[in-house]
Amino acid sequence: MDNRKTVAIAGAGDVAKFLVEELEHANAFNIIVLTRGERPWFSERPSVTVRLTDYTTDSVRAILDDTNAVIFFSFIHDNSSFYVTAHEAFLAACRASRSCKRFVPSECGGDLDAHPDKPRFYISTHGAVREVLRTQDEVEWTSLNGGWFMDYVLPPEMSHMKCIVPVWPLDLKTGHVVVPGTGEEPIGLTAARDLARAAVKLVDAPKWDPITYVCGENTTWNKLIQDVERFYKRKFEVSYLPIDEIKTALEVHKNDDDPSQLWKAFMDEWNYTGASALPWPKVEAQRRTLFPDVQFRTVRQLLEDAHANGFA
Repeated sequence: MDNRKTVAIAGAGDVAKFLVEELEHANAFNIIVLTRGERPWFSERPSVTVRLTDYTTDSVRAILDDTNAVIFFSFIHDNSSFYVTAHEAFLAACRASRSCKRFVPSECGGDLDAHPDKPRFYISTHGAVREVLRTQDEVEWTSLNGGWFMDYVLPPEMSHMKCIVPVWPLDLKTGHVVVPGTGEEPIGLTAARDLARAAVKLVDAPKWDPITYVCGENTTWNKLIQDVERFYKRKFEVSYLPIDEIKTALEVHKNDDDPSQLWKAFMDEWNYTGASALPWPKVEAQRRTLFPDVQFRTVRQLLEDAHANGFA
């Protein structure tokens, strides 16, 4: 008889790959991936069972009960109403499920205590779901946040994380950096694999806080650029995007039919306000209680590990 706990994951993307690999490494869990379409990377892994779903409550609940899942992770990334619809269905499925009473919604933000409204496209999506979660007590939940994924300091072939320049200001390929603000504002960074290792620990954690913070390093863009230049032994062409220009962009593009420039401005604002930096006293406290044996690497440590091993 298989007594291993079953972990369900929705959103078969980059971050989910790290979680699957870390669950495999733990060798203590059954892994179920819920997706709307074929995902060869996941389906070709013997440890993973892929279940197709339309992300409705009934469909998800049936999968949770059929697999005896005990925890549900979402990595759905979307800035539209679909995010809310899907997460409300996930929560309802967990509430109706016989076994799955723990839920980790897709978050991956920064300091939600000080900046719950940043980036601003979170207000109507993540913020709305957080409010729904707070109104019920049948399903335990936590928002897992690590600021920026620091994997973007690596070449794309060294990480599951895809290049997101210019949202991520540093372009390794061209050597150009456009820093939002002065470069001295605090930013928080966590390796995607380290966040995944923390997520594995949450499965068996006896109690969750509504917000879980993990962080490899709080730093600044200026310090980050110096660290990356020193490691790669190259100089980057650095320019700075004034805060006034970011504020102007927020107004100029607020009614654009194509939201891409507005979303870029939202992320620039997330940078210069310090909203991506994690509240360090809470980071340290949760490290002690939840993640005492997880190493959260600095940028330098991730660079060294990835280049030594060929992958993050």
